[in-house]
Amino acid sequence: MNFVPGLVSISFRQLTVEDILSRMKDCGLQAVEWGSDIHVPAGNLKEAARVRELSRNAGIATPEYGAYYTLAWPCEEKPADTVASARALGTPIVRLWASEKNRASMTSEEYRAAVEDAERICGENPDLTFCLECHNWSITEDYPSALAYLKDVNLPNLKMFWQPNQFRTHQYNLEALEALLPYVCSTHVFSWEGTDHLPLAHHTDRWQEYLSLLNGAPTDTMYLMLEFMHDDNPDSLPETAKTLLDWIH
Repeated sequence: MNFVPGLVSISFRQLTVEDILSRMKDCGLQAVEWGSDIHVPAGNLKEAARVRELSRNAGIATPEYGAYYTLAWPCEEKPADTVASARALGTPIVRLWASEKNRASMTSEEYRAAVEDAERICGENPDLTFCLECHNWSITEDYPSALAYLKDVNLPNLKMFWQPNQFRTHQYNLEALEALLPYVCSTHVFSWEGTDHLPLAHHTDRWQEYLSLLNGAPTDTMYLMLEFMHDDNPDSLPETAKTLLDWIH
């Protein structure tokens, strides 16, 4: 497995694109997931093209677009804008949100609408891969619900990002990763316990187990994207990036 270290841009919403790229390059990070809320707004194709060029010039890959379109749920972001910006950015992977309710809270009609929305977006854009996350209060809140939803949509370009759930046990997170592994195409990296955000090195032992499982994912390349610093300080990026690089080198 080729593990590629990177960063989720929403970690530093307060920084410019140029500043983020400069800091990443200094730390040895190689890929970035640009968010559609601040740095590459959905629908602003001129900015997406500019960020694509800046990233390329910095030697930073842009494999993912962190969009905020929410399946079958009212939101400001429109799917056509999301897709157009992803194409302008040159990314093959687009993160979407899976509703704002968990499966147990949804009516059968709401669930069917979410399935049909994913079928439509994935079907209309077969060249793009759309990924969901196991966020609390979403259809994919836990891995059994995520697996059921993926199977109900049943399209090859609907997949998953993975990240440990800070409100679950380590054993649960291992089970979740193993169950979702056939669908995982990228990973968000942090060390959290509940509401406590810890330095990344705090969970080195746990991440060694996660990385061992990720070696079995059905892809040649796995992006490991740092998401937020433990203290929300951009100056903590070098230390955090070094921890990640030490894990994979």
